[in-house]
Amino acid sequence: VAGTRHELTLLMLPLLGLYLMGALAMRGQIRIVGRVGQSLLASLRGRLFDRFLRVPLRFFDRQPIGDLMSRVINDVETLNQFFSQILSQTLGSIFALIGVIVAMLLLDWRLALVSFAVIPIMLVTTSYFGRRARVVYRRARETTGDVTAGLQEEIAGVREAQAFNRTGQNISRFRERNAANRDANVQAVGVSSAFAPAIDILSTLAVAVVIAYGGYLVVHDALTVGVLTAFVLYVQQFFRPLQMLSTMYAQVQAGLAGAERIYTVLDEPAEPADAATAIALDTLRGEIEFRHVRFGYETGRDVLHDVSFRVAAGQTVALVGRTGAGKTTIANLIPRFYD
Repeated sequence: VAGTRHELTLLMLPLLGLYLMGALAMRGQIRIVGRVGQSLLASLRGRLFDRFLRVPLRFFDRQPIGDLMSRVINDVETLNQFFSQILSQTLGSIFALIGVIVAMLLLDWRLALVSFAVIPIMLVTTSYFGRRARVVYRRARETTGDVTAGLQEEIAGVREAQAFNRTGQNISRFRERNAANRDANVQAVGVSSAFAPAIDILSTLAVAVVIAYGGYLVVHDALTVGVLTAFVLYVQQFFRPLQMLSTMYAQVQAGLAGAERIYTVLDEPAEPADAATAIALDTLRGEIEFRHVRFGYETGRDVLHDVSFRVAAGQTVALVGRTGAGKTTIANLIPRFYD
């Protein structure tokens, strides 16, 4: 009995050490992935803010401020979830998958090839759901930006809304945006929820095919029952990482859609530098002159057409006209907010 206890102790101590090492390794992995992910996200937010300050003002004419805030906060947060949760689990699943594939090939290469036959079907299924999911999740991220933009506008103008008795209209408009965001997210969940069951069906199909072919080999004395049983367990282990990855499919697609919206801003060209032939600005005299100025925010739609006037230093001039006549445009052209 004493010898048995001693042997049991010798077996338990290394096992306990392995568990402790595994726990420490997992903690280190989580910390490293979290630190690297947060560093990347902080750098990404900094790059977005830097780009906001360098793009031409035309960019802000077509992008609501609230939507840009949503890209910095909400879309970057989707990438945070991707780096902190999905990336680490994906790496572990990939290594486990490689190990199972090697074991299956070593155990019986014929059954391995049969079980791998469902992989092309799985790739086609993933590609199909990927295309659909990318569209609906992009729409979900866009409607989230619309909600943020509407919220920013309505809160900023709450005094004017109350003064002009427009609170009812503003509430209705926000509810419409909120409902559109809800519907887009429900549609996204509907697409992603169909992917995991599809993977489960394929994994069950693979097990059935392996059992059928393996049973045929057993009947003809080309395979033992023990090898077939072990291989079925390996097939289940083979699909387990894939099934786990399929449950994270929604987060992956949301992260990709958020990254797409982020890099749309980062790819926006910066304000062009002055040409070498540009006229240098001398000492300001306080005199302003427009000579046959033609300007439009969009190609083919002029706001100003052949505008000429001169304002002397110290002179006060009032610009009067209907809404959209170009008064604000003239004021923006003087400090060269637009080229």
